[in-house]
This record gives sequence, structure tokens and C-alpha cells, in this order.
Amino acid sequence: MVNVTAFGRPKRLFLQAVPVFILIIMLTGCSMNGKNEDPVQPSSEYTRFNHIFIDIFDTLINIIGYARSQEDFDHLKNLIYDELHHFHILFDGFNEYHRINNIRTINENAGIQPVEVHNDIITILKTGIAFYHETNGAVNIAIGPVTNIWREYIKAAEPRIPDKTTLSAADVLTHIGDVIINEENNTVFLPHAGMSLDTGSIGKGYAVRKAAQKAMDAGFDSFVLSVGGDIYAANGPRNGERNAWRVGILNPRNTGEFVDTILINNTAVFTSGDYLRFFMVDGTRYHHIINPRTLMPADRVSSATVIHPDAVIAEILSLAVFILEIDEAREILANFNAEAIWVLADGTVITTNGYDTFR
Repeated sequence: MVNVTAFGRPKRLFLQAVPVFILIIMLTGCSMNGKNEDPVQPSSEYTRFNHIFIDIFDTLINIIGYARSQEDFDHLKNLIYDELHHFHILFDGFNEYHRINNIRTINENAGIQPVEVHNDIITILKTGIAFYHETNGAVNIAIGPVTNIWREYIKAAEPRIPDKTTLSAADVLTHIGDVIINEENNTVFLPHAGMSLDTGSIGKGYAVRKAAQKAMDAGFDSFVLSVGGDIYAANGPRNGERNAWRVGILNPRNTGEFVDTILINNTAVFTSGDYLRFFMVDGTRYHHIINPRTLMPADRVSSATVIHPDAVIAEILSLAVFILEIDEAREILANFNAEAIWVLADGTVITTNGYDTFR
């Protein structure tokens, strides 16, 4: 039985995924480092608000924030919504939009012509190229030809596993050095027909970073934003209890329980896992995260969570450390002062040395 037939970014599957999101925001804050810090002084000026929408990035988005009035909170959520919607369109590799060149437009013009794009697309592609090298090739925004094949095979009437010959032929078109960016003209060109960009490893993190920054620039500093369970927390809740947000990390094999909780503010928490978008073939579980070295779904761990102040880095590294051997992943995490939590298939939890900073 196939549980989810989408690959890469899911298409209209958020209603199935809502009950089992990876990260759950607790309703109360708690002090950092487990210390008995003085509680935040309560203020009658602020009220806790919550809003959910489900029409961006095809997932559930939750905003919890403290504001002086409903009107102020509505302004906050509208700022965040507009920013996320902007990036939802730009980074969409599946749909076209009137008079907007996005990732799909670039892919459709592979081998034909350069495409003029918004500067934000230039920025994420340059970042993706840089992190290809930083992650030893584990994160490759040019892997589209391979993920497209997986998507086709999964969506077939009888889902099956692509053969190695087919995947290897597609892999020839995934060379990161073939992505041509012309910053002077703001164009992107994929010179070979069949090339395809897949920004699923970076697009959401970039959108979260920009949306959170826009909200803070507007004067909102006490909120947490969850996009499909990946989180950015600004300053702690203004509830007079504690100065940080508590985030639970779910057990990937039993999403009704937590393996641990962490305490954060001004920090992003992103998770890659094998348990939301997966499918079964001949009794074997396969999922959507492809290891570029093997062209098969990564199989080292069940989930990998990365904690870092920058949502872009948190998202990219969560994917990288899900794919890589843990020792290799630790070296990369150390380069960015990032922390990680791995859950293995047998339920074993492994953390980096600095993880206790967030408990």
C-alpha cells in the first residue's frame, strides 16, 4: 500500500499530515539551560494569539504570538502570510503563475534559454550551490532529474522502485557546476535538456527566515512560526512565566510521544525524517529523501533535527545530517556551530555535544 504518492514537495496532502507533524509547540515557555532563571514579568498589555493557515507550501502553518491587540496580531500574521506566499510562488517547481518566472519556469527552459528571475531565486540558488560543497555533496539543488524519476515511479498505478540504470542516466544531469547564474542579468540557465532544479532542501528555510525577519522589523518580537512542523522562534512568550519556547521532538516510529523537548528563542528547529512521506513496496518502506551518492532513499536514521539561529542553515543541515554518516555529519555541524538530534530506527537517540544548551 502506498501511504503518500507525492515526492519532493507534497501536493495537497496537508490534511493527512496535520496530526503527525514533527515538532509541536508547547503552550508554556520554560527557562533555557534548565536554570532557575527569573520569570519574565507579566504584562497586561500583551495577549496570546494563534492563527493557522494551510494554503502555502501545501502544509499547515501555525503562528503563535503575543500582541497588544487582535488588530496588531492580524498585522503580524498578514505580514508573515504575504512573505511566505511570495516565496511559495517563486520556489514552486510544479505550478506556473501569470507573469511570474519561478523554479518551474527555469526547469521548463532547460537546454533552451536563460530565464530572468527574482533576486530571491538567485540568492537561494547561490546558497544551494555553496552548501553543495559545504555538505560534501549531500545537498544538491540540481538533483531534480533523479527525484522526478522517483516521483514518476511512485505515482504509477503500481508504485515500484526505479532501476539503477535509469537513475544513473538521470544522475548525469545533476552536476551542480552546470547551473549557470548570471547575476548581472538576474538569469538562471540549465544548459542541458532534462536538467531540473529541486529547491526542497532550502526554499522553506529561506521563506521562514525572510518572513520572521519582516515581522521583527515591524516591531513584533514575541512569536513562533511553524511551517509544516519546522520552527522559528523569536523572543520568548510574553506570558510572565518563562523566557523561551518549549518544542517537543516526536518519536518517528510513534508520533504520539516525544523523544525529548528543547527550549529555544531566536532559533530555528528543522527536522528531516522518513515517516511522513513514505510508501511501501514488497513490504519495504521507502521515503522521499534521496541520497545523491546512492540515488536511493537515505537509510541511516529515522529522523535528524538541527538547531541553529538561521532557518536556512537549519533546513539544509537537517537534510545533510539525515543523509550522511553521523561522524561526517558532526564535522559539518561543527563548522556552523549547529546542534543536532538523531533518532535511529531502533529508537536510540544521539545528540551533539552542545545539545544541552537548548534543554
